[in-house]
Amino acid sequence: MRALAAATRSWPMLAAVGAGLVLLAVAAGAGGIVGPVAAAFGVAALAWSILALRAGRLVAPAATLVVGSASLVGAGALVATGWAGRSDVAAGPMAAASVFLVVVAASCALALRRARVTTTAPARAARPDGSPAAGSPAAGFDRRSLVGLVAGAALVAALATPALAATPAGGQAVPHGEHVEQSRHGH
Repeated sequence: MRALAAATRSWPMLAAVGAGLVLLAVAAGAGGIVGPVAAAFGVAALAWSILALRAGRLVAPAATLVVGSASLVGAGALVATGWAGRSDVAAGPMAAASVFLVVVAASCALALRRARVTTTAPARAARPDGSPAAGSPAAGFDRRSLVGLVAGAALVAALATPALAATPAGGQAVPHGEHVEQSRHGH
């Protein structure tokens, strides 16, 4: 179980990067109130992911769970009420962002539950030579963590790339190689 935990430790942070990027792309093409709200949640997701990756752990899991849950409820309401269609928001990018947010929220909920169970556990200290003690977040970065980071990034890219392409911003992007062809033909 520790090997799996080490391999997937960075996945909530990577999911937050995916959610942030997709929400910002949605915001770029959304009309009405949806644009600023999606932009705010996108910036918040990216900021949280940077802080959490830097800390090597989930940061402010209770607040993150509340914000993640609120954004999921908001996205569901957006789709259920039909506002998504009126705001130029495609369902695909919203579904991808929601999947990312579920990963973040579920990870925070599990961390909070784990924290309640282990509130009486003793703190881990550093070894006499100054290196982190076994089981501390800094000590856990090994090959499994690196493999998990790469696998998590690949999963996020596999979901985020088509979601970004389905946004209005993605629809207006220049296809790969097209700008090179235009310059060769003098366009």
